[in-house]
Amino acid sequence: MAGIRFGFAGVWLKIMVAGIPILALTCWYSPVTNLYSRLGFIVFGAATLVELLWLMWRYRLLRYLLLTICVVSLVFACWSDTNVEVDQTALRAAYVNSLNSYIDKPYLWGGEGRFGIDCSGLVRRGMENALVWRGICTLNPELVRNSVSLWWHDNTARGIGLGYGGRTRLITQCSSLNELDYTGLQAGDMATNGTHIMAYLGNKQWIGADPGEGKVVRFLIPENGNFYFSVPMKIVRWTVLENKH
Repeated sequence: MAGIRFGFAGVWLKIMVAGIPILALTCWYSPVTNLYSRLGFIVFGAATLVELLWLMWRYRLLRYLLLTICVVSLVFACWSDTNVEVDQTALRAAYVNSLNSYIDKPYLWGGEGRFGIDCSGLVRRGMENALVWRGICTLNPELVRNSVSLWWHDNTARGIGLGYGGRTRLITQCSSLNELDYTGLQAGDMATNGTHIMAYLGNKQWIGADPGEGKVVRFLIPENGNFYFSVPMKIVRWTVLENKH
């Protein structure tokens, strides 16, 4: 009986060892995310880290390496240096590149990932990716923290158009994107009518997760075949893309 109990314990241990990282990845890659999936990723991600430490503890080099990575990551995340400047041009380019990487990804209402994404999910996830990339490249933890804040605080096209807690700012309004004066627009600016939102790529090109097309697509002005280019729009800009000096 003891052997049977030990056998069952061994099976359950293997299930937990394999299952916890799978649950963390499932929460991370789930197309539709919400508060529960975000909490799930944090809980299962932390459990995966503990599991790795437990598995590697007997191997001194791996143990120290993982502990060092954890400590350095924690220090980096908490470090604050107001003298670190943000290169808005480079961040804007990273944002545009991130948006373009989602071309042809399927449209999914409420989606925020490469397996399915909606209009607000596209502009937010694009910025999240750009902030993390530039934050790591320039050793600027503030950008990484901004990315985490965007990931945690979900919002809609309407909310982004209304300021998104100070993260966006109204630039102008227009009767339609086909009639908009593009002189003052910058790559990364966004257009929203409260129910749909798109991002400007420059050179009179827009990108959006379009429900009619069923995927992420680029549009070139003039665009006469898409409803959203003939209706009034607010033009908003990410405040992180504005020069603070």
